[in-house]
Amino acid sequence: MLPKWLLFFTFILVLSLSSIDGQPTPTTTAIAKRQESDVIDYHRTEVTRTSAEVPTETSSKDDKNDKNDKDNDDSKDTEPEQHNTSKPIPAQTAPWFEAVYGQESGISTIMACLGAILIVLGLFLCSMGFRMFRPMLCVMGLLTFGSMTWIALANLRPDAGYPSEPMLMIVVPVCVGLVGAGAFYFLWSIALYLVCAFGGFIFAIFVLSWRADLVIHHPIGRPCFLGGMALLTGIVTFFSLRPMLFFATSFVGAYIFMFGVDCLSRSGLIAGPQVLLNRNPSHNIEYAMNKIVYVMLAMIIVMFLISMGWQMLFNAAHHLGMHIVAAAKGKPAHEEAKEEGDGGGRPPSTAPTS
Repeated sequence: MLPKWLLFFTFILVLSLSSIDGQPTPTTTAIAKRQESDVIDYHRTEVTRTSAEVPTETSSKDDKNDKNDKDNDDSKDTEPEQHNTSKPIPAQTAPWFEAVYGQESGISTIMACLGAILIVLGLFLCSMGFRMFRPMLCVMGLLTFGSMTWIALANLRPDAGYPSEPMLMIVVPVCVGLVGAGAFYFLWSIALYLVCAFGGFIFAIFVLSWRADLVIHHPIGRPCFLGGMALLTGIVTFFSLRPMLFFATSFVGAYIFMFGVDCLSRSGLIAGPQVLLNRNPSHNIEYAMNKIVYVMLAMIIVMFLISMGWQMLFNAAHHLGMHIVAAAKGKPAHEEAKEEGDGGGRPPSTAPTS
């Protein structure tokens, strides 16, 4: 028989083994619960951190999208501003008057002198342009070379402008025009065709000025039309000199007369030739048609027709400064011309007789 203490020890050992293999003890249960809670807390922490990171990434993406939208809005806002810089200066505004007439209000001294000179020259061409042959050549040389010089200076003008620009834009064309007047006076046989070609050029400007956006919209078609009309009138002059001289002197005289009137009235007529001939981006102005401009364009036609009729009747017996009926009076042709006040005598015998 086994001792009692051995039986007791065996009983305790069996009981402990059964407790390990069977139901968990309170200690083991607490440990298990603690481990389970640690795992749950770990997962909760991961989920919380992930949920915290996702909004951050989303917010960063939203911030990037907002930034891109802002950049797009800024670019959209910038594009109209850039486009506005290329828009023409609105008509009848202070900057427009300064760009066209030299100052915002009132008549500047330069424009007053220019207007007065053009009015006098226009009246001379309309009334005595054909009769006073040599002076007419000088006036046409002045206008031709002066206008071409102004066109060149206007288109080559830098963004900062010329020094003393209002004075320079008048003085330089006038000086070059005086050289042209001398060239026309001495080289009259060539100048005759240039006079009529200049008349065709001015007529083309007049035709294009009847619309605010100009009659011909194509930027290449406009210079082609200007050059084509000048070339056409020059060629026609070779076959019909007398009628073309009547046309050139009458139309150029009527046009520059109204041009000079507009220099004083500041109505907007001269904005048309400036828009047409000056393609410099720094001088982008608007040409607006109004009642006064239409009236002035119509007056050019009326004045041209009156001048054409007057000169054809007044010079019916004259041809380029020479009185045709001088031989009937028993006087040489050059003496008769001096008595008529032509001032230049008879042109050389090589003058066209058409």
